[in-house]
Amino acid sequence: MNMDSQHSDLQAVFTDLRSGVVPAMSTEELASQISSAINCSLHILLQSPHSMTSEDTEMTGMFLTLTGKIISTLSSKSLPGDVHVFYDEAMKKLFGASNLTADLVCLMNCQDRMLSHLAAKCMASFVMYDINNSIGSDPVWKTAFTETFQSSAPNCALDTHLWALTEVIKRILKLDCVNKREILMKLLADFESSLTSLYPKLLFQDSPQHTHAAENDRDSVDLELSVCALLDLVEVLSAARRWHGLCSSIQRLAFLQTSALLHLTLSNMKEFVKKRALLLLKRILVQRAGEEWGFGDNHSNECDEEYCTDLLVMADAVLQEVEAGWLRKFHVKTQASFFGGNKVNVSDGEMKDAVMLRAVSLILIKCLEIKARHVSTQGAQRAFDVQSCLMELLAFLQQQVLQVKAVTHPCSWILVVFADQDDDLIESAKVLITLYLHQRSLSSSDSAACEWGCNPHCHFTLLLRSLSFDHTVLLDFLISDETCFLEYCVLYLKHLRDHWQDFCNACSCIENSTTETHTLSLPHFSEASVKSQLHYDPQFKVVGFRQSLVDYENSDDSEDEDKRLSNLQMSRNDEEPVAEIDMRKAGAQAVSASADTMEKISTASTEGLRGKVVLCLAELRIVISRLHSKGLFPYNPSCLLKLLLAIETKGQLENPTALQLK
Repeated sequence: MNMDSQHSDLQAVFTDLRSGVVPAMSTEELASQISSAINCSLHILLQSPHSMTSEDTEMTGMFLTLTGKIISTLSSKSLPGDVHVFYDEAMKKLFGASNLTADLVCLMNCQDRMLSHLAAKCMASFVMYDINNSIGSDPVWKTAFTETFQSSAPNCALDTHLWALTEVIKRILKLDCVNKREILMKLLADFESSLTSLYPKLLFQDSPQHTHAAENDRDSVDLELSVCALLDLVEVLSAARRWHGLCSSIQRLAFLQTSALLHLTLSNMKEFVKKRALLLLKRILVQRAGEEWGFGDNHSNECDEEYCTDLLVMADAVLQEVEAGWLRKFHVKTQASFFGGNKVNVSDGEMKDAVMLRAVSLILIKCLEIKARHVSTQGAQRAFDVQSCLMELLAFLQQQVLQVKAVTHPCSWILVVFADQDDDLIESAKVLITLYLHQRSLSSSDSAACEWGCNPHCHFTLLLRSLSFDHTVLLDFLISDETCFLEYCVLYLKHLRDHWQDFCNACSCIENSTTETHTLSLPHFSEASVKSQLHYDPQFKVVGFRQSLVDYENSDDSEDEDKRLSNLQMSRNDEEPVAEIDMRKAGAQAVSASADTMEKISTASTEGLRGKVVLCLAELRIVISRLHSKGLFPYNPSCLLKLLLAIETKGQLENPTALQLK
């Protein structure tokens, strides 16, 4: 059959598949055409790979794509009965008598990255189809994968096999079936030994203590790509552990051999590999592994018995490396790198890679939190001092971020580092409260906390000031499920309620420290662009914070629009995810801000930071109360409202004329 005829037949099958009709050929003919085309390409690749034309490659790719599409469509069970039977029989012939599995394995080992990747996609689709129908009855692919992992040589074949296994696990995690956990356990058991040995071999290859460093640029590229493929697999394994309570030896690798990931960041590998390693560590520590792949909607959320212990082991390993000087050796590139590049065009000066700065900072403080919680439960608070580690982090940030001429308040570092990443910012603020409370058990001095940048009153006040004391942004944070702001807010407000004088002292300290002009160093901006005064400016907001989802100042309290939202069913609990809410409509239609809001803020400005904070929280309470009274708030805010009212009452008792809200 000539190429034109093959192309015509391919188009016809694609069209029939999309239309849900039986093709004008038998199942034997379809299986034979696919098998013949792939066998022909394999023969050329094995005998004379340089003679493979672009037309041959294109045709092979099309047959692989068609096969994968057929399998995926069969798995979705979206075809009419007779059409499903036709394609099912064709695939059984193709993967049975024609032994396409072996051909796919061979293609996955070829050096043509496009063909090997298409073969891997096709293999992943077949494995999922096989799992759904017979729970892994075909041993050919498992044997081939195991042999490839055991060889451990960084190359295209290893990358492809790692990617395919990662893709299979991702798809299993997204399945809606009761035996998902059993499927994963059976799958991981087949590769436990080979992957356990592959992990240290790959990650330590570029270590100065080993002699397996890449000898040339080609080997270096192969190693870097293989390491990234392995790290992707490690993340999906960590997600499977976190969300489904699975605990095999390969899922504990990242926890028990954390030092390998940290040593990777000190190696000669490209910046994107180091970034991938740090982001993996960060996501595991904050329990967001696999967040980009959408595993959160269909999981059991049960941790295995060893999970907390392994998290502690990971935290200990990081802290030991920091104590041994890891932070002093680690350097963040002057210019951020994207897609493996080393430079980015900038016109306003040099800048640091803020992603790396955030990752390092969050990793360290999260490890401190895990360690602090552990020693607290063991009744050994005095055995662990977080202050020295945080001081070392501050020293690291001062060296890595643009030089600051005159930093007037150490607690502002959290906004400098996390300004353009809401979720990391709130997570860090929440963690730092825990560290502060732990350290407070050793010393009751809040002024000392400012010296090492860990005063929660300063963090909260500086955060609100960076938002121009706009309560609507806080409302957006509370409604959104993208951050842990509710948890952070409740935790801080409880502390504020019980330690009001410490808050007053912090506000005074900030006011006294912001009378001087200084240069503030932001990770994503040149030195020239970040010079500012820290006095309150209604127009100033930290760059990176999202604008309010709703313009509450221009919203009308429309009963007609309220009715359109009255049918929204919203809930937030441990069993169900937060219901999707149209934030713009919910906010605009549920609440009308007081007409004199800005006037009150302006009036309260004479009261200083303390009055602005209290007024902002009071405005927030009013908005939440109105939303809740109309059934438009996504969860029960009773506890939050009680805390906000307590803070408002304290502010009024202190200065009755400062607040005059409706």
